[in-house]
Amino acid sequence: MTIPPQKWLVEKIGGDRVVCHVLVAAKNDPHTYLGTDADAARLARCRLFFTIGLPIEKAPWCQAVLRSRGVSVVSLGEEGEDDHDHDHADHHGGEEQHQDVSDDPHEHEHGRHVWLSPRRLSRQAEKIAEALCRVDPSGAVEYQKNLVKTQEELRELDRELSQKLEPLRGQTFFVFHPAWECFAEDYGLIQQAVQVQGKEPSDHEMTELQRKARQTKLKVILVQPQFSSRAAEAIAEVAGLQVVVADPLTEEIPTVLRQVADLLVSAYRETYGAARTETPSTGQP
Repeated sequence: MTIPPQKWLVEKIGGDRVVCHVLVAAKNDPHTYLGTDADAARLARCRLFFTIGLPIEKAPWCQAVLRSRGVSVVSLGEEGEDDHDHDHADHHGGEEQHQDVSDDPHEHEHGRHVWLSPRRLSRQAEKIAEALCRVDPSGAVEYQKNLVKTQEELRELDRELSQKLEPLRGQTFFVFHPAWECFAEDYGLIQQAVQVQGKEPSDHEMTELQRKARQTKLKVILVQPQFSSRAAEAIAEVAGLQVVVADPLTEEIPTVLRQVADLLVSAYRETYGAARTETPSTGQP
């Protein structure tokens, strides 16, 4: 797989029957990481490669390894985004089979971070279970059992986050890199990103972002360790936002989702008071 969050999900479904290798460690920027000889060697030993729509997956060296070793590729991206499985062992004709692959390294640079949504993770879990059953039929019963358990855990996480974030519906929160769009969609929030299409904001854009930041009720801005966040810090200083590191590439995705939800709820309480965050069913003032 390409990133650590996929490893978490594959191991949930595969259990002890799978050994997972990650191409891009959490400390690296997945949009610019080029890969190493060691990465190529690990990929060559794999039977399955779970992709998520990042540039490294289309790199010539990566495609060459997949073709030469007959690795089965399974997309965990959103529906319609290269959303099909294909087995390089079944392809013939060399490069002619890959003419639909863009040569633009930025094609998927700013793809949606679908792993930050429990609802989308649940659909990915189904694809993972199906792929594992295909390459390892003897483990099918275990994979299906783990799928049921994992999807229930994800439904419970979704219910928990929905309840926590319901009072914040319609609120805007600031981020440096636009990683949290799927999370925001699921829970009725609005993500305001500082970085757009991989670029720092212009002076005019900075002025507008600072204006919006002064108006937001959630006085936090999320940054991540893979990116420099000087622009975010400048906006935070002007608008009185707290800069908080939240890593969307951590392997422990449920943990970071809960942390971000708690952070946003805390920021909301600081603005409106704890009473405003109570759900109507509690009857609390």
